[in-house]
Amino acid sequence: MQYIEAFFNLLGSFICHQMPERTLRAGALLLPVCARDMGIYTGIFVAALFITMSGRLKAQKPPSIAMVITMCLLMLPMILDGMLSYCGIIETSNAARLFTGLFFGLPIPFLLVPAAHFSINGANESKVLKHAGELIPVYCSGIILCMVLFWGYVPYFLSGSIFALGLLFLLSRISYTIFTRMQRYKQGKLYMLATAGTVCIIIFLYLLSQFILQPLKRMLLNG
Repeated sequence: MQYIEAFFNLLGSFICHQMPERTLRAGALLLPVCARDMGIYTGIFVAALFITMSGRLKAQKPPSIAMVITMCLLMLPMILDGMLSYCGIIETSNAARLFTGLFFGLPIPFLLVPAAHFSINGANESKVLKHAGELIPVYCSGIILCMVLFWGYVPYFLSGSIFALGLLFLLSRISYTIFTRMQRYKQGKLYMLATAGTVCIIIFLYLLSQFILQPLKRMLLNG
């Protein structure tokens, strides 16, 4: 467990301040990222799992305008909560950070997946969401998962895996989308390039964390 904890914490340090007072626990262990980031990547994980299990990773058509507007409106509470709390206007809580983060993260896969295969001149018949009703079980699943995460009922390994898989999906899908939109590569080579691109992004985040973010964090905490 010591090595697993070290791995998850290292991965979390790439994108999070990891302040203990803003981080949830699984038993005696702090989760790899703060409550807000845990909510975001839990949302990404839940939506990505739904898309994968539905066989829609190559969907071309994004959600309807009404669904996009609804999901974007649900992303606003996290932005407001973050801005107002950092400005000292409100005092937020880990519960607020977690659930507003969830609503921010859930739409990302539904918007990101079609971006790779959407054709301006094509029919785009393959939908990432067939109807608005499909969002209900997705959001309900995310809320239930965040509730058990908040109460500390999810074992540390599973909690860390949810974060890690959410982050990996986001980074790999960004890389895959970039190379797919180039329209130059066959499927086999495309996957190799997407994997290499994901590794490069992770290395970049590691270097950014080690030489900029973590020293800045130590300076601010010591100051």
